[in-house]
Amino acid sequence: KRTKDVLLWMLSTKMMPAVGALVPIYLIFRDTGMLDNRWGLLVVLGMGNLPIVVWMLYTYFKEIPKEILEAARMDGTNLGQEILFVLLPMAVPGIASTVLLNVILAWNEAFWTLNLTTRAAAPLTMFIAAYSSPEGLFWAKLSAASTLAIAPILIIGWFSQRQLVRGLTFGAVK
Repeated sequence: KRTKDVLLWMLSTKMMPAVGALVPIYLIFRDTGMLDNRWGLLVVLGMGNLPIVVWMLYTYFKEIPKEILEAARMDGTNLGQEILFVLLPMAVPGIASTVLLNVILAWNEAFWTLNLTTRAAAPLTMFIAAYSSPEGLFWAKLSAASTLAIAPILIIGWFSQRQLVRGLTFGAVK
């Protein structure tokens, strides 16, 4: 019960609009020198998706049968070996799909990048936004930049589709 309450609370933080956290995060980043810094952007994008990551990984690890862990203990494994040689290999599809979803969500994030960076740490979304001007849109450049922006995600998704499908359907059918 308590674990589920904590998970629901973590997931509910994702429902808060990003604008509500912009000023405090901006002030913290300004004071710590992380404003317009790639590391600062990685921190805010990673932490923004943390509730979804925790929820998904909890679900994957919870679906691993307890009997397998008991058999590993009976074979004499300690906790470290149990995690490294039993849990992690069984959770690879779930971890892969969680990482891919996190990368996609971070890659598509434009709000934080537009507000916390300028040219020094600007990701591709900043350059795509620069193709719109008061004179109009530069459709050819905008289309080319958008194609380049989705190419890495398509390539990663193509090569990891087997792991992704296995991870997203894990525990769906009993």
